[in-house]
Formats: sequence, structure tokens, C-alpha cells
Amino acid sequence: MKLTTDIFREIKFLSIGQVTHDRYGDSICPGGCAYFGAKTASGLGSQVKLLTSIGSDFECDNFLIDLEVHGVREGFTTVFTNTYPDGDLRVQLVETQSPPISFTHLPESWKSTDALFIAPVFEEIDASEPWLSGINSSTKSVSLQGFMKTSQGNDQKKLVVRGGDIREFDFPGVNAFFLSEEDIVLFGYPGFLEWLRATADLVFVTQGEKGSIIYEGPKEYYASIYPVQNALDPTGAGDTYAGAATLALSAGFNPIESALLGASAASVVVEKLGSEGLENISEAFSRYNNTLPG
Repeated sequence: MKLTTDIFREIKFLSIGQVTHDRYGDSICPGGCAYFGAKTASGLGSQVKLLTSIGSDFECDNFLIDLEVHGVREGFTTVFTNTYPDGDLRVQLVETQSPPISFTHLPESWKSTDALFIAPVFEEIDASEPWLSGINSSTKSVSLQGFMKTSQGNDQKKLVVRGGDIREFDFPGVNAFFLSEEDIVLFGYPGFLEWLRATADLVFVTQGEKGSIIYEGPKEYYASIYPVQNALDPTGAGDTYAGAATLALSAGFNPIESALLGASAASVVVEKLGSEGLENISEAFSRYNNTLPG
């Protein structure tokens, strides 16, 4: 399926989760899975709503002007600092945390959409609330990392670690889960992947430069990355992948096509720091078309 710029224009996309301050030295960029997903969907042409939580100190309103935004604004914005030690897994610290997002914050008119993208980053969404059962959507996806972790320590910066067992929640009607291979190593537990496969129609597991694996019932598919020459920062790549793939699924793409669009979008983001690459996300169209045979 060759992509054109208007293929997603009629699709309504609802993204739910915190927008964060991602720190790069003395600079701050907006971040968070819901933000990357929302901006990706908007940049690819869909109609986007974002239910979020930010602090009174939020500095990045100018990056939200193309989105319809509703939610909580009080306290402090969530701040993460990510480091990537050579040859080792990511280390993530949290400095401050914005208030939780409740299902009661969702406007009544937002309870029907084409693509639902539930994408917490850190404890802001209670999975027992009726997010999946209370929102009418043909495609319902969940980015899992925000449900999987908590923090430890009493210092100003707290280390992010494995949280509770999310298998106590049933995620009714979920079509697709998104997570990374690193998420499974850092925050998973025995039997976790098997439970995911039994719960959702599709499970997308990103593997960085190795591509991604898609599980559909007993079937497994592989999707490659879109190669880039000057990858600068991996932050947000998996979130961008998940947002683009969710959008593609809602448009009727098959799992591999959806993964390839996700990979094409992620390849744009990694070429700049943090979320700066989102301004060029429409380049994913030509990159996706270049991955197709013929």
C-alpha cells in the first residue's frame, strides 16, 4: 500500500498520557510516549486529541498548538533524565512527577474515536479505570512501559525500577500492545510475554537497530528498521513507532505494514535530539514507500 499525504486525514486519534520535560543539559524538550504518539499522528495528517497531565511549570506550550489538548495542569511537570551506558541498558531517573490522569478528566465528546493510544510514562494512569471499555474505538492500543515501572530512593532524582505485576488487569478489548525488548528485560517477569500474547490481538516488540517482532496469536513476524546514517538520539523512537503503527492499524494496514510505517517514522526522530525530529515526521511517507517491494 503506497502512502499518500491524505490517507490519514479522516482518522480521529486520541492519545492519553503525560507530557514530560526531557532534560538535555540546560535545555528542555517536551517528551513522553503520549506526546510522541500524538505529534506523530498529527504530522502524518490525522485529527489528534491529547488528554494529558502537565505541571504549572510547563515550558513547552508552543509545541502543542497543533493538537487539541485537555487535562490536568498543576504541580510540577514530570522530568526524566535518560543515560545510555556503553554496552549496557538504559538508566532512567525521575526528578519530579505531574498529577495522575483520571477517566473523569475525559470529555464526553472524546469518548468516541478511530484510534485510541493509551501511553503512560510513569504511574499517571490507573489501569483499573475504564479506559478501554469506556471509549468507543475501532483500534485500541496500549504502550506498556508506563504501567510497568515505579521508582525507588529518597533523593531528588529517583531511580526508575520494575513496578507491580500488570497481569492483574485484563485490558478489555485491547487490539495491540507496544513495548521494547529492553522494557521486557528491565521491567518484565517470567511468563510476561506469553500473557501479553494471550491478551491482545497483536504484540509489537521493538528491538532497536535489529528491527521489531510482531506477535499475532501463534504467528510471529519480523519487520526491519529504516536505515539511517546519522542516528543521534534514540529517545522517543519506540513511542513514535507505536503512534505511527497504531494510526496505520486504524487505517486498515496489516501488522507488517504498520510496523514498517512505525520504523520509518522512528528513523526520522532518531536523527535529532529528543522530540526535535517530530517537525519532520512527514518524511516517514517517502521512507515507508521506499521499503516496499517494486
